[in-house]
Amino acid sequence: MGIDDAYHIERVLASGAGGRTELVTLDGSGPFVRKRIPSKLARRVVWAMLVDCDCPRLPRVEATYELPDEFVVVCDYVPGETVEQFVSSRGRLAEKDARQLTLQLCEAAAALHARGVVHRDISPTNVIVAADGAHLIDLGIARFRAEGATHDTTQLGTPGFAAPEQHGFAQTDARSDVYSIGRVLGYLLTGVLPGVPDVDEYERALSDEKVVAPDACAIVRRATAMEPSARYQSAEELARALEGEDVPDAAPAAAASVETPPVPSAPGNPLASPATSAKRRGPSFAQVIVGLMAVISLLAAITLTLYNSGLLQLGTDSNGADNSSSQTAEPTQQDQRTEPDSSSGTPVFAPTSTDENPLEIVESGWSVGSGGYINYAIALRNNSPDQLITFPTVAIVGRLADGTVAFTQDQIFSEIRPGETIWFGMSAGNGTAPDDVEFSISAPEDYNITRSTETAAQYEVSNVSVISGGYFDAITGVVSLASPGASSGGDIAVTAVLRDSDGAIVYGFLSLVDRPDEGESIPFEVSLIGTPEYASYEVYATEC
Repeated sequence: MGIDDAYHIERVLASGAGGRTELVTLDGSGPFVRKRIPSKLARRVVWAMLVDCDCPRLPRVEATYELPDEFVVVCDYVPGETVEQFVSSRGRLAEKDARQLTLQLCEAAAALHARGVVHRDISPTNVIVAADGAHLIDLGIARFRAEGATHDTTQLGTPGFAAPEQHGFAQTDARSDVYSIGRVLGYLLTGVLPGVPDVDEYERALSDEKVVAPDACAIVRRATAMEPSARYQSAEELARALEGEDVPDAAPAAAASVETPPVPSAPGNPLASPATSAKRRGPSFAQVIVGLMAVISLLAAITLTLYNSGLLQLGTDSNGADNSSSQTAEPTQQDQRTEPDSSSGTPVFAPTSTDENPLEIVESGWSVGSGGYINYAIALRNNSPDQLITFPTVAIVGRLADGTVAFTQDQIFSEIRPGETIWFGMSAGNGTAPDDVEFSISAPEDYNITRSTETAAQYEVSNVSVISGGYFDAITGVVSLASPGASSGGDIAVTAVLRDSDGAIVYGFLSLVDRPDEGESIPFEVSLIGTPEYASYEVYATEC
């Protein structure tokens, strides 16, 4: 059996003309990301360079090998969300958070540039926000800079983030990546994708001093200047500007700061195991949380799409049983938190259910983060013993102090089975911080009610703990199947609920994992970002 067959494919993450990306494990170790690249498209020297690169913000190459028609790269997997998913679910970032993430991007880019490599596709979809900050991924179109060339042989990149020279006007260099990083910074600060959907919307938001401070706007403007010589001339210069240093303007003829070292040779033994084929940099956060979590970033995007369209299905344990894990936060964990600009709401209770409406909001709570969006958690119960209700709807209304409606949003679930209690945590709002938030439910129509006594599968969470000290905290643990019940065979929504010292809910958010088989435990990680002070936390696992 060859090394290609030794890997077990857990899931296909992406597939297209540029190759196939898979989540794989090897003899129980992993998960890893395996990229199968058509031989004619493979940039072997770039991947070979990464083998000896010790930058923690770039992919760590575990192994490379050749097949008749493919070049294969196996990398470590970093759990988290892409920047696009991160901003889409939470809104634009506070300036200090945007600067911090961008500084970490500069660190990754500088490591590439020092080895003569230009990434050429730094964009919100190619940056993962993990517990320890930003990770730059996908070097599919990265290239070594060719001395004396007047332009790149191919024009590639993400519209809105690719530098002008990537469209064939000149050769790309370090300043091209600086341009892309500047665009990412602008997106983090405004929450608006450049040129999408309105070509002027991004510019209006960037120029609005109520949205972006003038000094931060000036950094974005210089980094994304049309003429490369007018930009910061290296990722290090951009980093110094982000840290508040005065970076003098570059001379018009300034050269790009990309070294051109000798082209590295390919790794030695193409059949080497992941344990020996790459230079180790010590355990990363991805290897602390072992298991099948590589689909989190992809499923987060699907969650947001379903969430916004109102088609997200959640189930929970039967008969309203409490399958949560509750612990008191340690003082050291709270001491390490950054104080967000937040306010919290006391629980809002819906009227007791009736024969006409067996649904009841048994508990809810929320807080406002620095971006003006709320993070909330609700518990929705079906008190009927024999009614399956499809498309139950919770209306979320945020109001200002004078009663003005700040935002409205409906959360529509797919179904709720007899006796179930659904726990759900997510972000809501439009960037206008409310003073009060109301949660209410509507009586289901006759066509939404089906007679049924079938109860849902029950899940149990265990080994729950808070991982602190990175860019944000995370609640981790494992989820297992406690009772099969009725199941659609879908993924599991793991919802973290934070409470203050009075027991009131002040925050909620969720993550998705694969549904565990009987006797199997699946690890999970729920990111906690911009959390208010809290005293305890609970975790609920339900099928979606």
